[in-house]
Order: sequence, then structure tokens, then C-alpha cells
Amino acid sequence: MKYIERKKQILAYLNSTNGVGDIANMSKKLYVSRSTLRRDVIALEEEGIVKRHHGGISLIAPSSSENSISIRKMENIEKKIALTKRARTLLQDNMVIFLDSSSTVSLFIPYLKPFSKLTVITNGINIASRLNNYPNIKCYICPGILKSRSLSIIGEYASSFISNFRADIAFLSSKAITRQGIFEGDDSQALCKQEMIKNSYKSVLLLDNSKEFKEGYFKLADFADFDVIVSNGEFGSEIMAEIDRSNCKLLF
Repeated sequence: MKYIERKKQILAYLNSTNGVGDIANMSKKLYVSRSTLRRDVIALEEEGIVKRHHGGISLIAPSSSENSISIRKMENIEKKIALTKRARTLLQDNMVIFLDSSSTVSLFIPYLKPFSKLTVITNGINIASRLNNYPNIKCYICPGILKSRSLSIIGEYASSFISNFRADIAFLSSKAITRQGIFEGDDSQALCKQEMIKNSYKSVLLLDNSKEFKEGYFKLADFADFDVIVSNGEFGSEIMAEIDRSNCKLLF
């Protein structure tokens, strides 16, 4: 079993036991050796997802507004990979693009490799770090305040830096989608993303359809602010009606 699959099983087990588990029982339930399980638990603790204690582990309670990026990367990963693969059809050589710091957008990075002379502007440390391995891509990263849980750069310096560029496409994700629009769980993140939307010729929302069951308190944008929404499938009827009404194109 791959490491990522074991981690997903560990988190699923902890979520079913009120966030607490012991190594011995987990080893039996998950059919994983204790030594392998301990290594995975250590990795999860280093990522800030769990806390180890004598004989067991417990989930670290996430922020009510924004989860650790390590947790978000593992949520609905198959759906996210499917939609990011679809989004690559929007790319061309020589483009200038904005990429936000979201876990969904980070999964989009491998699809940039075949394109030449791309320029990326991002507020994501995780995004910039991965792009360091792509010599065909010039990457600018925003200055500002580090938000460690999401590996993001935020604040007025970040927003001001973004305003200096004009991008062909902004690729963004968000925490939630409702019939009222697109929402974030963090206002400082939303303000950076709004600046990306404002300073791009085309705005693309990468969002799996489970996000219609999530909540966010800060409105990022209306449907009409996005030219394209890329998802793994259709949303509920009310959201689909709003997408149609706004002339926003849905790709899945």
C-alpha cells in the first residue's frame, strides 16, 4: 500500500474514533505493521496533523477557518487530480499565470512541465518550491506575511505585488461554493485571490464538487467573476443554475 493511501486510512480511522487511537488497535484494524504505522504517524506529526502520546495518537484540532495544507492535500485527492488534469487544456506556451497557494492548485503543477517559457506569480511557498525544479518556468513569489498553516504569503505587500502584473490566466481554488457565490475561510487569503482575479484576462476556478457542502465566511467572488470553473462533475441544481445564469463555463 502506498504511503498516501495509508495516511488517508489513518485519518479516516481517527475521524471515526473521535480523533483518538492507539497504535496496537490501529495496526490490527488497518492491516499495517506497527513499525510502518509508527513511521507514518511520525510523518503526520511532523506535518502538524496529529500529536503522539504514550501508546497512541490524537488528531490536532484544525482551525475553524482554514485547515493545514497537509490535511487539505489529502481531502478528495482523486477528484482534485481529475480536475487539474482537465485544466491543463487551458494552458499554452509563453503564458503569464497567477497560481494561488491552495492544495488543489499545487496538484496542477506537474501539468505545467510540457509548456515552454511560462511565467508564474504565486503567493504559495509550496507552489514556488515545486516550481524550482522546472527550468522552463520563471517564478515570482509575493513578499508579505507568512501564514504557516497554509504555506501562504498574505497581507497588503502581497496584494500590492500582485497588482504589478497582468496575467493571461489566474488559476485559483476556494473553500466553498454556494448559490450566493464563491467563499473563502480566510479574509486575507481572499484579498490576495481577488487581486489575482482583478489583474488577469481570464480567471479559472479549480473546485471539486464536494465544496458545495463546505462553508466559508468571506465571499471571494461572484460566479460572473470567473470565466471557467473546472470540476470533476456537476454541482447541485441551484449552483448549476447560477453558473448558467452568469455565463461562466463549466469544464469537467
